[in-house]
Amino acid sequence: MVPFKIPDMEKVLMKIGEAGQVLAPTSELNIFVWNVYKGQGAKIFENDFRKHGSGKDFIMLQEALVDNKMPLLWTKDFSTYEWHLAQSFHYKKNQNSTGVAIGSKYTPSAVDFIRSSSREFFWLTPKLTLFSEYDFEGKKILVVCTHVLNFVTTGAFTTSLYEIAERIAKFEGPVVLAGDFNTWNVKRHLIMKSIFRDLGLEHIDLENDGRLLKLDHVFVRGFEVLKAEVHGSVISSDHFPLEIKLKL
Repeated sequence: MVPFKIPDMEKVLMKIGEAGQVLAPTSELNIFVWNVYKGQGAKIFENDFRKHGSGKDFIMLQEALVDNKMPLLWTKDFSTYEWHLAQSFHYKKNQNSTGVAIGSKYTPSAVDFIRSSSREFFWLTPKLTLFSEYDFEGKKILVVCTHVLNFVTTGAFTTSLYEIAERIAKFEGPVVLAGDFNTWNVKRHLIMKSIFRDLGLEHIDLENDGRLLKLDHVFVRGFEVLKAEVHGSVISSDHFPLEIKLKL
């Protein structure tokens, strides 16, 4: 028996909490990006999440887990944030769900998602990409959090990136695109950079980047990059978190 259930399209999106502000700030944006490994690092994960996520304007998570503990962490320690989660699947045993999430101090003007047309191993679970629009200095900005397919052919991987790119291409303003792209070989890495470069997105080089496998990336359009680093000392997930500071 398959231990998971893929939610119907109308049930993919979940909202937790209410943002304290409608308009984004007029100066700088602090962004935190992390594949949290479904929070399997237990207590040390919660401490790292609070330490590095607190105070950020946007928190972009992959493998975010909604169980009986995670929403409490979000609503208690990040009570001024509004969270939107695009759920990939539910565990049948306990109804916990996982997917990509964006948390922000600001209320989005629009939230949408796409589900990859392929699945892991071509039959297992899909991957999700979440799109949130925000009002910023009289402009709309688009924040995109993605978790790209891993166990598929290069062709299916490429198709999934074009699906994301097609949605971004419809947006004319500033963009932040970040997440786990599963670029575990050079060919995938080059394909990724080429597709998003054609949309005018700049791939950000990260400071202190000692990662052997560079799976997590950030792209921007219409922003000046003030800071971009990897927190290489955080070991409560199988991915290191990224911290980015941007100015429009």
